[in-house]
Amino acid sequence: MFALLIPIGVLFAQAWQGQSSRMSFAASERHGIEYLTTLSQVTTALTDAQSAAVAGRAVDRTALARAVDTASAVDNRLGDELRTRERWSGLRVKIEALPTATTTDPETVYSAYSEATDLLLALYAKVRENSQLLQDPEGDTYFLQDGASEELPEAVVAAGRFVDIVVIQTKDQHQDHREEAAASIAAARQGLLDPASDLADGLQNAVDSTQSRTMGGNLLSRLDRFRRSMDTLAASVSDQTLPSADKLAAPRTEVQTAASDLSTTILAELDVLIEQRQDGVWTERLISIGTLVIAVLGTCLPLLLALSRRRRRRPPFHGPSHASHVAATPDTVPSQWEPAGAAR
Repeated sequence: MFALLIPIGVLFAQAWQGQSSRMSFAASERHGIEYLTTLSQVTTALTDAQSAAVAGRAVDRTALARAVDTASAVDNRLGDELRTRERWSGLRVKIEALPTATTTDPETVYSAYSEATDLLLALYAKVRENSQLLQDPEGDTYFLQDGASEELPEAVVAAGRFVDIVVIQTKDQHQDHREEAAASIAAARQGLLDPASDLADGLQNAVDSTQSRTMGGNLLSRLDRFRRSMDTLAASVSDQTLPSADKLAAPRTEVQTAASDLSTTILAELDVLIEQRQDGVWTERLISIGTLVIAVLGTCLPLLLALSRRRRRRPPFHGPSHASHVAATPDTVPSQWEPAGAAR
């Protein structure tokens, strides 16, 4: 009977191991979400600083330093687990060495900031890979993480670069550079619209594949605002005339605001879904424990009942036997004064 406990124990151990793996997977994903949240702040501050420096305005170093310090604090906690220490250290050094508005050549400023944003996008990819968000098995969470860690950051960086390229070409008054300028702006406009389109498709797929009743309402209105802001920014520059940096400031600010709001919403929805997944695993674990207890009791209880009945059937112990007691009484023991067997 006890042999039945062996397969029960094996099944329980397998279930427990699988649940532990899924819990660890979800915990790693949530750490990735926390890291991505801080990178979103760095992205906004860095692209704002880039546009200000290219346009010749003063760079808000305070906002950029605050975003960097917040990301550093998260990297100090999660960098070893997510293996981001080296990449973040390199990016931080690059950010701290960026030129300011005192640099006279806007192309030099643009090139330096582009190198920094390239490192930032590479760090996004590192986080999503090492946190296992890239391997998420569910459709809705996969498309959410793809939007938050790839498409949306690329769109924000592209929007900043588009404005900066227009500003640089506006300052270039050489007539023979017009064709080159038009080609650069056209390429930057396409680079602006492509990630926005991919982001919209991915988030729509997330909404279509989810069982959440709130995701659609929370995401789609913010996505629509972001797409409108990107379309407005792209349409603000025509092939015939180049607007000044001041005229581009308002549509670019709207892009930044809409992107920040959308990023916050995507990551919040993603975290909720993964937390619900963790709760489901905990429920499975409790069910597994309850099933194991019932199986053990179901296996051992018949044996315990059989032992109990067997003990009840055994005759009670009364000491020495009655025959031995009778043999030892005075009436049956011969007297020393009469011969054995004599009649009384």
